[in-house]
Amino acid sequence: MIMFRKSFFMLVVMTTILMSCRESTINSNSTTQFSESLVAKVLETVRTEYVVEPDEGKMLEGALNGMLIALDPYSCFFTPESYKIYSDSQKGEFGGLGLNVLLMDNVLKVISPMDDMPAQKAGIKAGDIITHIDNTRLLDLSSVEVFKRLHGKPGTSVSLTIARGASTPFVIKVIRDLIIVKPIKYRIQGNIGYIRISAFNEQTTGMLTQAIQSIQKDLRGNFKGLVLDLRNNPGGVTEQAVSVANLFLESGTIVKIKSRHPAHNNTVKASGKDLIKGIPIAVLINKGSASASEIVAAALRDNHRAVLIGEKTFGKGSVQDHFNIGNHGIIKLTIARFYTPNEEEIQGKGIQPDINLSPTTPNVLKELEGITETDDKQLQQAIELLGRLWAVKIQP
Repeated sequence: MIMFRKSFFMLVVMTTILMSCRESTINSNSTTQFSESLVAKVLETVRTEYVVEPDEGKMLEGALNGMLIALDPYSCFFTPESYKIYSDSQKGEFGGLGLNVLLMDNVLKVISPMDDMPAQKAGIKAGDIITHIDNTRLLDLSSVEVFKRLHGKPGTSVSLTIARGASTPFVIKVIRDLIIVKPIKYRIQGNIGYIRISAFNEQTTGMLTQAIQSIQKDLRGNFKGLVLDLRNNPGGVTEQAVSVANLFLESGTIVKIKSRHPAHNNTVKASGKDLIKGIPIAVLINKGSASASEIVAAALRDNHRAVLIGEKTFGKGSVQDHFNIGNHGIIKLTIARFYTPNEEEIQGKGIQPDINLSPTTPNVLKELEGITETDDKQLQQAIELLGRLWAVKIQP
């Protein structure tokens, strides 16, 4: 059985950026067999014929990464230096931009900006492509250099060149700040509770429970529906996804884990109590919802506990583990994949909403206090639907 601690390393870690690995888009049917003699021959040719003396340390890092990213976008090699930066960025407070990104094909694809953080305030959006950092092409930077340029002391700035759709690329200057991840925000709208879950970290389930209890106390017997907003939530700790789903499920399957090795396969069952006792739930999702967010959304949908509204999710449904290779560094390797309770593969496919509804405003995740149902059409749809579901629920 795969322990959840191993599946902690999801697409998003709560970091300045989510540094996943470089994604290879080359589909190869090559029959060339891997051999040490072939590698040695290439190395010797480079040593003797390359135009300048090669940096063999850089070559080694590139070769190791090349082997791993040929498997999938999330398997990669960390040098001790890059792994330290990666690890430090997961500690909950750090100086940075507040971005979750995937490093692929020498550009950074924005999975989602973090709520109320510098990148979001500067106008960076999910789906943006970062092609340059401080006027330097990503092509010319190693993974470690990308890490270093995006992290930094609060108050310092970095310029990012953004490609967005068919628009001409433009530059956004972002001022770094202290990033403190607060995964839960909530409010009451009429007789509907609204809870924004922006990340799945060690605080999420506890803070979510407190938010639910506060809403129940304020609404007393007039609590008629709950909106769970998972838009632009890139995921996090899988244990937290399971415990969040458990807050609303008393039985059924939450997620299935399948591996190359049958001993690692696992079906995670609900074992909790429905804190809101059957009150209707609407879950908001979009293309920035990934990993743990997709687990929760699918679990509530497949167990007929919630209606999903919004856009198809990102499609990150794989489990990574880290393997120490001594003083040389760390290998991050995909060891399993997630499947929904209904046996749908999440990886590369995403979760389809029950009600497909594109956003009608440029930034539906602005400050919570400023959102109204008229600003946010997805939220408006959720509130209207919950009112109808409540009317059906109380029919004799």
